[in-house]
Amino acid sequence: MSMYAQFQTDETLETKGVIIDYGQFRVTLARAGGANKKYSKVMESKAKPFRRAIQTETLDNDVAMKMLRESFAEACVLNWEVKQDDDEWVRGIEGKDGDLLDFNRDNVIATFENLPDLFSDLQEQANKVSIYREEILEQDSGN
Repeated sequence: MSMYAQFQTDETLETKGVIIDYGQFRVTLARAGGANKKYSKVMESKAKPFRRAIQTETLDNDVAMKMLRESFAEACVLNWEVKQDDDEWVRGIEGKDGDLLDFNRDNVIATFENLPDLFSDLQEQANKVSIYREEILEQDSGN
């Protein structure tokens, strides 16, 4: 396999996102970086007031995590859907009590705060080059 087949990504997928399906819910996720320039702009904007603390490596971990969750919610999470009883996907986020919450920045951030392992998994997915090059691989194989 050529290095291009291994590492070249589909910039459309990086910005328009791929669906990460967890069975009962799914998240459309843009890449954290790459062609998704919005992510770096949002991170830069949020980091600006803390630049000195970042440079001196004195930024509080809680502040850094808050900044990361907010940036990720704003620039990488493009959609969130929950599967209903009739196997229909409905836009929204499952709340702690099972109610369907609106898909919006604040609810995504609250979900990340309540479920840090989910946040970690989504971050990991958003950094995987392989999921943003699937269409290129399919084209190369003739599918």
